[in-house]
Amino acid sequence: MKLDIRFVEVSLEDLWCEAVAALVFHEPFDSQGTIFSLNTRMGGYLSFLEETGFFTGFLGSTILLASEGRVKADKVLLKGLGPKKNCSPETFLKCVGELGDCLAKLRIRDLAIWIPLPQKVGRDPAAFFCDACVTLLRSYEEISGMEPEFYLKTVFSFPHILHGSLKDIAGELKDAFSDLHSCSIVVV
Repeated sequence: MKLDIRFVEVSLEDLWCEAVAALVFHEPFDSQGTIFSLNTRMGGYLSFLEETGFFTGFLGSTILLASEGRVKADKVLLKGLGPKKNCSPETFLKCVGELGDCLAKLRIRDLAIWIPLPQKVGRDPAAFFCDACVTLLRSYEEISGMEPEFYLKTVFSFPHILHGSLKDIAGELKDAFSDLHSCSIVVV
């Protein structure tokens, strides 16, 4: 497997990729910055889904949407985390793994993802974010083993609080995937 990992401070809807994925708390979408801007670009469609109760970010819920040209990605995949105040680090990482499994099964190889931080991480936020990135990317190992030239490009949009820690996160990810044929990490 070849990994191309990038960290950017750009809104998901501005990135050209196959799919945009985001972890969403069960709270008003307009209070979740990245989700709010994605919703705005999608013409309020996410708010409509929230208002009708079709997708509100309930724990374990998942929705796949066609972007219909409203964002630069072809698909939008959202994974519910439940209420932010109730989201334990273990539950959060479990949901990250489920999102990664879903992306891998869909054979999405070029993605942009928003990984917020839960209210309580119980340790250094940068280390927790790194664990979430590793959990997501490890979901691809099973299918990548079947394809020798498997190439995965992942762009992470990150919480601003982590800006000063990106080089450390990049180093930890490089160590975590040192066994791969190729792993490039770019901090923009």
